Parts: sequence; C-alpha cells; structure tokens
Amino acid sequence: MTTLIFIENVLGSGQVVKLIEDFGDYSVSRDLRPGENARLVVSPFKTISLEEAPLSGLAVAASEARRIATFPAPRAAERRCG
Repeated sequence: MTTLIFIENVLGSGQVVKLIEDFGDYSVSRDLRPGENARLVVSPFKTISLEEAPLSGLAVAASEARRIATFPAPRAAERRCG
C-alpha cells in the first residue's frame, strides 16, 4: 500500500511553499509558486516538511522562512513516517 500526499499552493496566495524531503543522508527541496502543486509519496525512510515564505524577496525569504506545524490551515505539514 502506498500513500500519496497532494500539496497545492493556491493561486493568489502570495506565498511560496518550500517542500523538503529529507532522506537522512541527503535532502531534496523545491519551491511551489502560487497555482503550482506537487504529489509526494510517503515513505518510512524520509521526512517531509513544508515552509511558507512571502512571494517577494525570495533570497531574503530563504533565511526568514517560518516553519508551520499544522495542516491544512495554515497551509503546511510535517510528518515523519515509520
């Protein structure tokens, strides 16, 4: 059985959602701009976390991004599988 998570950054949100998949030895990240979405497969070997940052000033937002702990309101999630 496979679990799939669908994450969408709502068009007009004014935020960038940064998805981070941490596999222990390495991590993969990507940004979702308003109107974009992603599908992530849940695995016992990785941690999935999301950060929300303002759309303007992406360089500054990387250092000032705040971690959100609840889902779906506000728009973020964090989960360790296994």
